[in-house]
Amino acid sequence: MADKPILRAVAETDPGDSSAEPKTVTPADAKDLEGLWLDPSLGDGLVDTHLQSIAVGKPKDFFRVNPDTAYRRRAEIYVHKVEGLIDEQNFIMGPAMQGRIEEAQHCTLVTVVYRDGTPRLWALKLPKGSGRDNEAWVTARSAARAAMSKWVKLVWVGRAYQTREAQPGYAPDPDFSKLPPFDELVKLAFGEHGIIRDEKHPIARDLLGAAPPKSSGDDDDGLS
Repeated sequence: MADKPILRAVAETDPGDSSAEPKTVTPADAKDLEGLWLDPSLGDGLVDTHLQSIAVGKPKDFFRVNPDTAYRRRAEIYVHKVEGLIDEQNFIMGPAMQGRIEEAQHCTLVTVVYRDGTPRLWALKLPKGSGRDNEAWVTARSAARAAMSKWVKLVWVGRAYQTREAQPGYAPDPDFSKLPPFDELVKLAFGEHGIIRDEKHPIARDLLGAAPPKSSGDDDDGLS
């Protein structure tokens, strides 16, 4: 079996200088290998983070809220709850559907970050028009304001939220500059079907009691 090539460092010394330190010389074959590698600033693909999806809902752990106004928007959101299931689905109402669905709620959609940098979107509910506010909504918004400057956790007490501050040293301030643009976060959070733009959306059809869509095999004249 042929010997495998070995990378080696050759020590060179000046024969006339007994006190000289050996000099390490990179052999030509090692220099050739150094030219194979791409720029390390491109990352190695192992520690680089690529978001695939983002959760929507109130934060479950200690969190911070991005104070940049570019990372929050007013919206109208419908929360779809399926009987027998714990998970909820959130849908943003498009311009043509705003005000059409009574169950949809006005909100401010804010960007939340956990200690490990994981983002999520949180819909802070607001009263409609001159409608009444409630304590749960008010205290949730208060908690979000506190989280703009310190790490806090939501604690439900009675009918309102309280905040628990993290202890000193829990985590440094998050680097919000690493977040993708807000619109990209929304796409990742709500997906292709997460915006109800018209009455053709399946959720809108269910809420409005629309007739089931005709299948491609249905005849308009009812004849077989």
